[in-house]
Amino acid sequence: MIPEGSALAAGARSLLDAGGEAELSALVERSTVELVGEADRWSMGSREVRAYRVVLTVSAADHVLLTTNPNRLATLRDAFAAAARTPETELESLSLVLALPPTGAGFHRHAYRDAPALRAEPPPPPAAVLGGAAELCRARKNRDAEGILRRASMEQSYVQAAARSMRRFLLRLDPADFARVERDPPLAESLLSAVRDAAATADDPASAIHFGLRLDGPAPELLDPEVRLALSLAEKGIACVPVTRPEGKRVLAAIGSSGVVLVEVTSGGQGTVSRGGEVKISRLRVPEGALVTAEGADNVSAQIVAALGAAKIR
Repeated sequence: MIPEGSALAAGARSLLDAGGEAELSALVERSTVELVGEADRWSMGSREVRAYRVVLTVSAADHVLLTTNPNRLATLRDAFAAAARTPETELESLSLVLALPPTGAGFHRHAYRDAPALRAEPPPPPAAVLGGAAELCRARKNRDAEGILRRASMEQSYVQAAARSMRRFLLRLDPADFARVERDPPLAESLLSAVRDAAATADDPASAIHFGLRLDGPAPELLDPEVRLALSLAEKGIACVPVTRPEGKRVLAAIGSSGVVLVEVTSGGQGTVSRGGEVKISRLRVPEGALVTAEGADNVSAQIVAALGAAKIR
């Protein structure tokens, strides 16, 4: 903690104690307070002040305590604003950041630094963000989401968004978890929310998160006529992986460079391919009879390619 942050935290704690907010004062004491970036110049009437951005890095349990009760967070911001207010200074913002294991530092301490390049440390692996998200789900008492994250893996990339670069995460789930998340939008949102909160920084409070399949385990074998569809998709550069076969239903995942489409093979004759989807994952329902011939499988694979194009990340 830098000296300015220590002094500001002490001032905020004294105000909270005086206002009868002992619980919030103790939270600040066990957390890390930092000033980030250069101060902005504000004109307030006849005054010109320097406005500072402050980061409060907290544990998963304290993060839940503050985010589930907006009044607590507002009281905390008011205390820091009062502590920072002088004839020449103001508080610009107070950002809540999750402490990531194992170092306990916020993500901004790893990804955005003012230190010279020779002293810079490499950014934390995506596993650190994944671990923080799992701990956050545990603190939120969402055991299902925590279990899914413990079984998951994560990859990252940087994409250009407007005039800045955005960090993008691919959360790879086990096939059974992937199928469950596709059917359960609230569970999917719990996972996305936890990862977003774990990766939040003062400079970049939001990251793009997408679901994918873990492909490092043994995949079940394709059955006839799924093989014909898989061969046709392979010619188009798309992988086809079985996901689940509950009660006779067959669900495959068609994975291309632009996204994922779930394909449900249903019993019956030729019929037509129908389309639906949840959680921004396209889903196609394909009659088994449409895959009887190589030509039919090729027609279906062309529709899957079109669905993958429509699902491309924007």
